Amino acid sequence: MKNLKVKLAALAMVIGLGSAFATVKHVALSDRKWSYDASLDQYTDITGQQKGINYDCDEASSVCTATYPQAQDPNQDDSNPVSVETGVFN
Repeated sequence: MKNLKVKLAALAMVIGLGSAFATVKHVALSDRKWSYDASLDQYTDITGQQKGINYDCDEASSVCTATYPQAQDPNQDDSNPVSVETGVFN
């Protein structure tokens, strides 16, 4: 009987911890937006800035801005952007 009580207590702990983790609201990492300066061959973080207010992209076929996952720094690894906007950043 004592062995059964220990097993039930352990099961209750596992179920309790599992349900606690299952109900926690997970915050998704948002993507970050970067501007590209071709003369420096470098990206600058412009997350939260608005096109037409904080910056513009003049017509061109080069990369103006690129969006990357939160944890990715395009100055270290510029592969697989989420999205790219063409033009010249200014």
